Amino acid sequence: MNLFKKIPIYFILLICFIASCKSTTGNNSQKVEEIFSLNTTSCYGPCPVFNLMIYGDKRLVFEGKENTDLSGEHEKQLTDDQFDALMAIVESADWANLEEEYRSDMTDLPTQNFMYNRNGVIKKVMRYGAGPESISNLSDTILTFVEEQIFSEKTND
Repeated sequence: MNLFKKIPIYFILLICFIASCKSTTGNNSQKVEEIFSLNTTSCYGPCPVFNLMIYGDKRLVFEGKENTDLSGEHEKQLTDDQFDALMAIVESADWANLEEEYRSDMTDLPTQNFMYNRNGVIKKVMRYGAGPESISNLSDTILTFVEEQIFSEKTND
C-alpha cells in the first residue's frame, strides 16, 4: 500500500505549519527590548521636539526634530558609565507610582510621552504641563545629558 494514502493531508499541513511557526519564533526572540522612550511634541515657541529610545543592549537612538542641538536620527552604543548615568536620570522618577496622565489647563505646552519598562515596572505616562516634580524637568535633563555627554564632539574624540 502507498504510505501517502494512509496519512491524511491535514496531518502533513499541520506539520508544515508547526515547522514554519518555529522558525519565525526564533527570529522574534532576537529582538532587543526597549526599556525607555521619550517623545516630545512642539509648541508655538522654541520647545525641543525629539524622540529618544534606550534598549536593553545599552543602545540609544535619538531623533532630533526641532529646537535640538542634534538634528536627524543618531544611534550610539553606550558605554557602561553612560548607560548607568542616563538610567540614573531616568530612574529618578518614581515610575511605579506615577499616574498615566498629567494635564494642565494651560495652552501651547509641549506634550511629553514617557515609556518605562524595567525592574518589573511597565509604565506609560503622558505629561502636558503638569505632574510631580520627579518628571517635571525630566525631558530637559535627559535632552541636556544626551546632547552634552553622549553626542557632543568632546565625548566622541
